[in-house]
Amino acid sequence: MRGYKPIRCASKYHARPAYASDGTKCASQAEAKYYDHLLFTHADFKFQQRFEIVPKFACNGKRYAHRVYTPDFVIYEDYKIVKVVDVKGGNATMTADARLRMMMFMWKYDTPVTIAEYDSRSGLFVEKQA
Repeated sequence: MRGYKPIRCASKYHARPAYASDGTKCASQAEAKYYDHLLFTHADFKFQQRFEIVPKFACNGKRYAHRVYTPDFVIYEDYKIVKVVDVKGGNATMTADARLRMMMFMWKYDTPVTIAEYDSRSGLFVEKQA
């Protein structure tokens, strides 16, 4: 097919990818702003690090895949996890699946998850525990 161009579907959450000041591709503008904030404060952090919350297992001969939780930012101090941040922009609602994964992460790793909501009017992040 000549001239075929696939149709791009809109994002479920209406977020467009954005780039941080060092060129890192982020899922949203709010995430890019939080990334820049962490760079500015010289925090020791990892971006979108994956954590296994349920290992793979078999039950009655059926195999189930492992489940992971990928927070937006994991902040370290002396090689220990201090804070886990999930950035939400605008009027983002928490899905039941995301809430469950956060609860399982907090239970397994004994570290609270912080939700950072970006307020576009003030340009600040409002942080609260999940």
